Amino acid sequence: MAADYGRKHPQRIENWWLGECLGSGFSGAIYKATHLFTHQTVALKLQDKDEACPTNRYERYFYPILQGGLGMPRLWGSGVDGRWDWLAIDLLGNSLDRIFRLSGKNVMDLRSVCCLAQQIVRFSLALPASPYTIDVNYVKIARLEFMHDRGLLHRDIQLGNCVVGLPPNQETVYMIDFGFSKQYIDPSTRRHIPESNKPRDFLGNYYFTSVNVHCRGKVPSRRDDLEAVGLMLIHLLTPGGLSWIRNGVPKTDIAHNRLKREKQRATPEDLCRGLPSEFEEFLRYCRRLKFAERPDYERWIDEFKELAVSRGYPASDAFVWPPPVNEPTVHVERHPRPSLQVRVDNQELENAVGALANLALSPRQVLGQRDVNEVTPPRPADGEIKKKKTQADRSLDGVIVISDDENELYVPPGGVRLHKAAHLSLLARKVPDTTDNAALSKLVLEFWQVLSSNRSRALTKEGFAFLDALYKQLTDPSVYVVPMRTSRTRGHTNENPVVLDRQAKMSELFKLRIDVGRASSNAVLAKMVADFGNVIDRSNGRTVTKDALGFLEGLAGRLRALQ
Repeated sequence: MAADYGRKHPQRIENWWLGECLGSGFSGAIYKATHLFTHQTVALKLQDKDEACPTNRYERYFYPILQGGLGMPRLWGSGVDGRWDWLAIDLLGNSLDRIFRLSGKNVMDLRSVCCLAQQIVRFSLALPASPYTIDVNYVKIARLEFMHDRGLLHRDIQLGNCVVGLPPNQETVYMIDFGFSKQYIDPSTRRHIPESNKPRDFLGNYYFTSVNVHCRGKVPSRRDDLEAVGLMLIHLLTPGGLSWIRNGVPKTDIAHNRLKREKQRATPEDLCRGLPSEFEEFLRYCRRLKFAERPDYERWIDEFKELAVSRGYPASDAFVWPPPVNEPTVHVERHPRPSLQVRVDNQELENAVGALANLALSPRQVLGQRDVNEVTPPRPADGEIKKKKTQADRSLDGVIVISDDENELYVPPGGVRLHKAAHLSLLARKVPDTTDNAALSKLVLEFWQVLSSNRSRALTKEGFAFLDALYKQLTDPSVYVVPMRTSRTRGHTNENPVVLDRQAKMSELFKLRIDVGRASSNAVLAKMVADFGNVIDRSNGRTVTKDALGFLEGLAGRLRALQ
């Protein structure tokens, strides 16, 4: 039927004059249309009112619910004119599918994919046109979180249904096509729809619809919209795309069943091999969610933002296309020193070499082994006058100086604040070089400050790297330690690891918080750090609770007491 739209459409629909045909589908077509009196230009969705799949009728009901959200098109009018059911919505730019195809690239760049992840899931503000009036009604949650908080599921997330805006909104991604959307909150009871095992017809797209909905016939919920986003992002980063997409839309039931089997067999580990681990974790997280559980949108916004920053990209989520040349935001030296040519005469050089020869260089001492590593300094040269110790010199007796600035908090040049990922990575790198409990205590306290001050309470890979290094340093720095974060790509094939429920997690963290103050040695503290990491790793969302922060604060205090 779609093939007939281009020949049978009228030139005018009510007050709209139809122009260029922008596209057509199995149930209708979209035209660029201009209002005869206001000259406003819109995208007009045209559909036969007797169409077997009347998506316009459904969208007309859903658009008022979605009005005001950033990245949601505005509905300017709708109605029925003769045999034609029409919707007038914002005229937007190219879809992600068209953008990707026109690029001619095998994969999309990581920065663009991270921007898409943040925009499709993220919390945003839609500000009024006037800069002098700010109404609380303009504070909106965008894209999926906005839809879900309005009680709607999209159910057809794909590259063709994500489009960019026209200038000046060309860096904003919009969600479109709500013909398959559905309310998951019952309007009469205000309760979540029930889960059901009854056989149901498949509704969605073959490529990115979740495994539960597409392959197992489950009722869709918020988790399935998020899984579709995850598969779409992985597809953009995979050379040649997801394997079940490469043969196109299946034409027969046999081909469709083959596609479903391939899609169901593909594990997150296989799909994300060679990709940053955040994508595997995101897919696993979506598949662990319970049917009626609300996803932690904010956590994954932060995860993808930190991933972009850790790779040297800006923290902005603006979708810039074509992608700009990568200019890392983290520089080794913000203000390079000018090159100076200093002339040194032979006498000065001889004096400097002599001073170096008389330096007393002794090995660095190791925690708890001062008597073993103590080295007698060389005798002073004959005739050298021994200086008397000042009060300040005597106060330093017995103190192990590790380095001049090792225990100082890191302050980047120009006062630039470190992002969470960069800060935790820096702390993890400092731990192996720290050989006394007082210095370890300061690092743990700084680790606690980063987690408690950050908006996202998820313990990321950098946080687990710090715990791994701390455990290793408290036990034996020469022994290799198996990392605590088990879900990363290390050959684990168990897609559904044992997850602690909320009550068990709280109970174990509370016990650790109480017991840490009674730890008798570094070995006991090391075991507690390992238990702490395992509890967080096995919990849903890997969030750091108040008891977890209390344990870290108590750990820092106990390290000071045991020095």
